[in-house]
Amino acid sequence: MEKLVLIASPDPSGLNAAMRHLSVASLTWAYLGQSIIEFKRAGLCFQSRGTYINTADRFHQAADSLRETFLSYVFRIGLAINSLAWWLTPLSYRNGYVSKTFHYACYLKVTVDLINTWEGPDPLVLVVGKPVHRALMRNLSPESLAKVGILSGRRFPLFSSLSDWGRMMARRALFIYQEGYRVFQSRRMVQSQFSPEDETTLLISYATSTNLGQGPEFHRSYFGNLGPWLNERGYRVAVVPMILPDVRYKKALHNLRNEPLPLLLPHRLLGALDIIKAVVSSLAKPALPRHIPSLAGMDIETLVYEDITRHWISNGAPRALLVAALVRRIAAFSGSISRIIYLYENQPWERALCWEARRSLPNATLVGYQHAGIPKYLLNFYLAPGEDKEAPLPHRIVTVGKHTAELLASDGYGPNRIRVGGAIQVQSLLAKASSSMDSLSAAPEPVVLVAPSNGQEEASELVDLAAHLFDEDEGVRIIVKCHPVMPFEMIINALGFELPAHVQVSDESIDELILKSSAIVYSGSTVGVQAIALGVPAVHFRTQYDLDMDPLEQVPHLRLEAANLDELRQKIRWLLANRAEYVAEHREKWNHMVKEMYGAVTEESYLAFVS
Repeated sequence: MEKLVLIASPDPSGLNAAMRHLSVASLTWAYLGQSIIEFKRAGLCFQSRGTYINTADRFHQAADSLRETFLSYVFRIGLAINSLAWWLTPLSYRNGYVSKTFHYACYLKVTVDLINTWEGPDPLVLVVGKPVHRALMRNLSPESLAKVGILSGRRFPLFSSLSDWGRMMARRALFIYQEGYRVFQSRRMVQSQFSPEDETTLLISYATSTNLGQGPEFHRSYFGNLGPWLNERGYRVAVVPMILPDVRYKKALHNLRNEPLPLLLPHRLLGALDIIKAVVSSLAKPALPRHIPSLAGMDIETLVYEDITRHWISNGAPRALLVAALVRRIAAFSGSISRIIYLYENQPWERALCWEARRSLPNATLVGYQHAGIPKYLLNFYLAPGEDKEAPLPHRIVTVGKHTAELLASDGYGPNRIRVGGAIQVQSLLAKASSSMDSLSAAPEPVVLVAPSNGQEEASELVDLAAHLFDEDEGVRIIVKCHPVMPFEMIINALGFELPAHVQVSDESIDELILKSSAIVYSGSTVGVQAIALGVPAVHFRTQYDLDMDPLEQVPHLRLEAANLDELRQKIRWLLANRAEYVAEHREKWNHMVKEMYGAVTEESYLAFVS
């Protein structure tokens, strides 16, 4: 009997196998995944015979229904294990750009629901990735299995396991080389290290290729005037630069020589033994419960194991463990650390910092600065009930404004942990907003700015939209401004086509580009907030292939929204025709919301870090 539902993988062999198994003239198909490339491949395969079901709404509904359950699910596992190795895993971290368990669980729910409710008459082809493939067999009833054919390549656990070990060891070897090189260069180029003798506040800041090139005080890009303010008021401050892996290390050390505040260079304190210990400690996979619990009635054991294995292969664990080693070195180096301030994103390295500081620096106060937006599906910012008391967290979280303070206080955090701060890192933006509101006018030619975020899937989707939004003869210029960690070359190489002449990629600063634009298109980027701060209309595109990370989700009336290319084209055309009236109607509401999200920087904003 021919199966009523076929499950196919998105690779060419899986799609071709599905077509070979179907003898009927027509079919219905759906794609459940995150790749626009896979979606287009499936569309080309089925276009002559298939009717497409858009599952984006079902996916977002599944995410909505599973969000709270998933937060509690992950916390319960962590509570049972309660080890540093667990708190460092992407599954525990819950950020969708790193851990895919929540994504896959949502796709699994949609897939099972489609199978259980499909009655034909045409066969249904569901194109899903391998992780959901493997989980499906555990989640279908005998009645559903009777009508389902699963077309997937065979997996050989022994060879897969050997391959995983090989990749893990290769990455650890690279880790030893890279970190060892940094230790060597820091000791060669930095002859002496700052030694805290009095009560000292450590200010940990990312050092990127961008902010290192902007002058000696690189930390201002994240912390504004906080370092100098603390120093002027008698708080002894040392800056700890977290030099990102993609930055040329010797050049970074050269640039850091002109930093006016004392520097505590991590690799100048660390040694070869710390690197080896971090590697050895990460050779074993993080422990999991003997029985992986179900999530909302779904067996997601294979998804959990996949997530943990991917993390184990990567160098995420040893990199975070080096931060714990750094805390131990600092404690041995000086007992005078009174406070550690860092950017709060609840990342694994932050958890290692908090975990070890509890033990090695028990008298130090840990202060995290929440510097960016916290949309509800950026799950690393949110806690399950009870997690506030158990997870390795800072003693205090200073927010960028009143809006995010209220979100955190109402979603898992104890009120004593949250302090309302201010937008110390975007003072220049707020100054531009104040000066531009009265003089802002439409660009002489229609210009639409498309601003992807740092996610590969979302960025690819938005660049593809930009290429097809308008024809060249329609007279609308499109500018694409990519996120620094997701450069245009990475995106376009994956998409495999060239942009038309009227679509340009710019390296100009985002603030300047916004001011030159008639409207901006964003999905998960905080550029949406920056746009309304500068008085420029924004259109939120709700991605079809990823979780919706809209930073303006709480105030949908302040921007337009589109869910597909036709809707986006329609909304942009309307905005271009009615821009002056739309801006006049919304300007006061924009001003109010920006003040709620980006608090004014006052003396109290800085005092929130120290009192």
